[in-house]
Amino acid sequence: MTMLRIGVRNLWRSKLRLALVAALIGAPFFLLLVMQSIGDAVQRQTETLKENVNNTLQLRARGSMGHVNMVGNEDILPQDALAKVKGVRHVSRVESYLLAMTPTEGNNFAMVVGVDPGDTRRLESHGEAGNPKLLHGRDLTDDDRGKRIAIIGQGVAKWAGIKPEDVVRATLTLDLRRTHPVIFALDRTPVTLTVVGIYASGYVFGDMQIFMPFDSFREAYGVPEGISWLYVRADSADNLPAVEKELRTLVGDVADIISPTTVAEFQTTATAAVQRLANAGIALSAVLMVLVVFFVMLLVVRERGWEIGTLKALGAADSGIVASFLTEAVLLCAVGALAGTLLFGLWGGRLAQLVFGLGVAPFLPAHYSTLAGSLSLAPQFGGAMLGMLIAACLFAALAGSAWGIRQIVKLSPMEAIRHE
Repeated sequence: MTMLRIGVRNLWRSKLRLALVAALIGAPFFLLLVMQSIGDAVQRQTETLKENVNNTLQLRARGSMGHVNMVGNEDILPQDALAKVKGVRHVSRVESYLLAMTPTEGNNFAMVVGVDPGDTRRLESHGEAGNPKLLHGRDLTDDDRGKRIAIIGQGVAKWAGIKPEDVVRATLTLDLRRTHPVIFALDRTPVTLTVVGIYASGYVFGDMQIFMPFDSFREAYGVPEGISWLYVRADSADNLPAVEKELRTLVGDVADIISPTTVAEFQTTATAAVQRLANAGIALSAVLMVLVVFFVMLLVVRERGWEIGTLKALGAADSGIVASFLTEAVLLCAVGALAGTLLFGLWGGRLAQLVFGLGVAPFLPAHYSTLAGSLSLAPQFGGAMLGMLIAACLFAALAGSAWGIRQIVKLSPMEAIRHE
């Protein structure tokens, strides 16, 4: 215990050195926490996708994409399909959607989605993703039914020149007569929508969507009945095959029944790439910690050679001296970890966004270049993080001190005293 107390006391022998070492060790600890938070955020996104996919089916008109103004894909499901689907055993929820397209710049276009305010905000081609992250303003509510309002993706906002501070006051006008190589004109008056929110989906195409209340869509586009998409959720993944079989019997003549697959694509592209980069960042952090501890403890051993020799000459065991230096090393790492954690708590979310944009996004498929905006990268503290920090402290202290400990054990008392 005496040698451990000496190790604790040695920590405070030079407050300037303690501050410098804490900063040097705190930086890789901060990087470790940032990379860990990025990996965890993407994993949570994947789990959210899984929750929406494992027991879900999509229905749309046979041979059609179900967009009411898309050339060759304007057919939609008959209205009675909704009642048939709701009557299927083990179906726990059915969500209805209406879809259209509106030209933007060049040959590009945005998707217009009519959605019940209580249903999931599905994303075209990533429909199972659902409920993108709201960045500014508010979401649709039950009070918005029948009103000409919308929430839009950040891509649409950029194209339309709508800034965050303009939300609620800004409007967006859809010209239903305007054509496009894949969009035919509708003989309807322009639709002006008040923008009440801007969202981020995590991928480029998802950011080019406009969500408006279902009833408002019907009125604006002149679609008194029919449905573009039906999303059917079974009460469990085990019952999904039975639900699909019955749906094919009831509506298979008019509907294509599709099992969403985007979660698999997300896992094999974005999730896998981010996890590899996050693990590489964590490994780099660990190496930096070990290097800092290595050089610090090597200097400490050389600086205190006379003290070590004297302790040995007085009969102190190598194990006691080693315990003293290991105690100091662990405490140095702990102070550095505390500094890194405080920095992460104050600026972790914003810096994680920056690290993701500079160090992770360039390695992702192009359509996931905006993924950072949809992730929750805010610092999250818990038992798992505490355990990781303790493990990192012990690893860095032991690995970084290994050479210094070897020098301590090899050091001869007479050589140390004579050298001094």
